[in-house]
Amino acid sequence: MKANLKLISFICSLVLYVNCVFAQFDSTISVIDMNDFHSPQKHDAFIRDLTDALHNYGFVAVVNSGVDVKTLDEAYDAAAKFFASPNELKMSGHAPNLSGQRGYVPSETAKGSKKKDFKEFYHITREYPEDLKTRYNYKSNIWPQDQKFKTSMQKLIVALDQHVAVMEQAISESMGEKPDFISNMTQHGDYLLRSIYYPSNPPEDLVWAAAHTDIDMFTILPRSTAKGLQLLTAEGKWVDVIVPDNAFVMNAGDMLQNLTNGYYKSAVHRVMSEAKNVERYSIVAFIHARPKDQLGPLPKYVQLVGSKKFADATQQELLSERLVDLGLNSPQMLEQLAKSGLMERLVDVNRASPTAMRALRDAHLASPKVLAALHKLEEKS
Repeated sequence: MKANLKLISFICSLVLYVNCVFAQFDSTISVIDMNDFHSPQKHDAFIRDLTDALHNYGFVAVVNSGVDVKTLDEAYDAAAKFFASPNELKMSGHAPNLSGQRGYVPSETAKGSKKKDFKEFYHITREYPEDLKTRYNYKSNIWPQDQKFKTSMQKLIVALDQHVAVMEQAISESMGEKPDFISNMTQHGDYLLRSIYYPSNPPEDLVWAAAHTDIDMFTILPRSTAKGLQLLTAEGKWVDVIVPDNAFVMNAGDMLQNLTNGYYKSAVHRVMSEAKNVERYSIVAFIHARPKDQLGPLPKYVQLVGSKKFADATQQELLSERLVDLGLNSPQMLEQLAKSGLMERLVDVNRASPTAMRALRDAHLASPKVLAALHKLEEKS
């Protein structure tokens, strides 16, 4: 009898252990393990799973990233302290002439939305040498008075860069390219680290972050302090993005989607407040190619998809079109977009932004082709 009780007790303990292990890996998106990437036996399966995730969802959770947790904790602590500062101190880091590319930004409006998100954020980049900043026209960082914020964010960029480098190799392999294919474009790219604060209890007519896609090559979200991230499925349903503890979320951006002719999805996502009196912090890394790098669809993806569905474009052109769409452009940027011919190429594949076309029209910079496409679109609406 005692032996049976011991056996029953052991089985119950085993069941509880197994349930706990599997509960840790409950997820609405695929989960991949970076240890598998480095394993000769599991490497191919890792690449296959990454490819499937980017193709089907555009999102994937990554465990065992190797990024130091203490460095991440320090960055979140510094962000929380900064966003709790008086408004005058925060606004001292605000530079309206930089179109939100650097420093403190009170909020933004997502593409296609008419209302600003209920959030505030801070943008920084790598500390590039002056010659590189001049060559690519990169803006210098703007730092608040708090030295801890600067030090913590700089340390986090260095830590994340190691993870970014491995993910770039993995994405390159998933595309059937040489391991340095992506890194050859993102080396010295306009990397953007965004520290975000979502205040609790947004007004009924506002959300933390309205539905949008990311304009970059890919995005890394190390973690957040509260739930809220949601993904729009192919069936048109919003699902909570649930990932294991300490997992990174990685998602494809518009530029990677463009490069793969839509085979990799730049998924629509949003951030919603789910409970009262709960605020949220997140720190997100946006990985970009260099401004002049060509991101037109690769021929093999045109063949795979069956037709060319995305336009030939450089990183700078795609980014300019997005900034014009968001109303963050300067007059000079609008002129450059008009001269680039990108809008005409986007019209050819039915991907031209109506807002950007209207901006060109209102500035008397729209070509006859863009005007005709806009007229046709407005007739339908």
